[in-house]
Amino acid sequence: MSPDCAGMQLESAEDLIEALRVSGLFTPDRFEVVRGELAPMRANAAAIVAHLIAHEYVTNYQLKKVLRGRSGELHIGPFVVLDRLGSGGMGKVYRARHPDGRTVALKVVRSALVANPTVRGRYAREVQAASKLNHPNIVGILSSGEAKGRFYLAMEFVDGIDLARLMHDYGMLAVVEACEYVRQAALGLQHAHDRGLVHRDIKPGNIVVAGERHLPQATEPAVVKLLDLGLARAIDPEDMVSPHLTRDHAVVGTPDYMAPEQAKNSKLVDPRADLYSLGCTLYFLLTGRVPFPNGGAIEKILAHQTEPPPPLQALRKEVPQRLAEIVVRLMAKRPDDRFQTAGELAEALVAFARYPDGAPPVEVVPVRDPVQQLIPDSGAERSAFPTSVSSVGGSSVAPLSPLDLPELPPEPAEPRAQSVAPSDHTPRPHDLDLKEPREPRRTPPSREPERTGRRPRRDPARAFLLMGIALALIIVANIVLFVWVLSNR
Repeated sequence: MSPDCAGMQLESAEDLIEALRVSGLFTPDRFEVVRGELAPMRANAAAIVAHLIAHEYVTNYQLKKVLRGRSGELHIGPFVVLDRLGSGGMGKVYRARHPDGRTVALKVVRSALVANPTVRGRYAREVQAASKLNHPNIVGILSSGEAKGRFYLAMEFVDGIDLARLMHDYGMLAVVEACEYVRQAALGLQHAHDRGLVHRDIKPGNIVVAGERHLPQATEPAVVKLLDLGLARAIDPEDMVSPHLTRDHAVVGTPDYMAPEQAKNSKLVDPRADLYSLGCTLYFLLTGRVPFPNGGAIEKILAHQTEPPPPLQALRKEVPQRLAEIVVRLMAKRPDDRFQTAGELAEALVAFARYPDGAPPVEVVPVRDPVQQLIPDSGAERSAFPTSVSSVGGSSVAPLSPLDLPELPPEPAEPRAQSVAPSDHTPRPHDLDLKEPREPRRTPPSREPERTGRRPRRDPARAFLLMGIALALIIVANIVLFVWVLSNR
């Protein structure tokens, strides 16, 4: 059952309690218990909100949906959505709960991507194949299904941080740490390749680190998990029904990390394309920048096919020569010149992925405000609601009315990260040079766009208007000249 209270006007605390009742977030028996606890606060909506949050009866994300009359969106198949984690090219990712109590990462695939029956059939086959993978370095697929036209994928929930977010928050990694993460990713890829699956979209955002980071003083082992195995191949742009999707996804993959042969024919790539992408990922982890940071997607794709990236040691001197050679081999233009298997790569990285015995602890500090998290229950969003009954001020808070609803932060259209659970707060090493080159961050739309050396695209309507004005001025000038000539004859 997925009830919804859309259209319900919340004008009082009683309306809020009724919205909770029909939300489907509580069993009838459980709701009666909660209702009893809320009874003394029936005249104080803010106190009710505070009580619900403080006792973790609902999450901030769920409460916002209830207050907006959209609680039906919290029910996807048998799952109840707890929080929104992120969004990517394939869909949105939520933290959700199964009826048996398990917490999962629930990916809801964009409906346009599976509008074609052929794509749906291949998607189902790829999901079935990926669900048979069983490896500690691969995020496990638990189930999949369709509910009211929404295709979803329930995956193992990983409490960790993806490598793109890790680099953004903490700067470049120690060489040993970067090599260990890529080594584990290679082990996961070897397991998938052995079973006929090619990822085709290996990049830092699809590699999650769970547990403690790989530092000398870590008390828990860092475990790397690969996301979205097999799904990139399941949805091919040539099968898209919508023209704009075909244009936006002309090739499967990400230009910053895409193998040369993959841009030419995404369907025919083999596991060595994943190794090229993993080489680009290691390059990024070691230098703080992608191999070809300049230009648009087409320019980057052409650079991967024709240009060598700047040498690693020119960007970071402490990278060992042998490790630099490994990255060069990974990023060879011809597949035959690369490592031929992911297992071979993992073995080659062993020597660079271990700290010396007795390595001292690494002092680490953050490079950006750790409060700015993307988990919906983060401090930034939690401030929209009181966190305890005592903070509400008791009876001094007026009852709920249409004008007195707690101020809700707007829901982001597209969260920036696509991690399963970006919750790692480990700061970056203090002794690393903050001035090392890093990949340029995207400029928000509200700011001045990045200058690329190319002329900005002109607005056709504005150009026609200017041409019309110029033509009119020319005509007027000619008329004036003609009149002047006639008058002087």
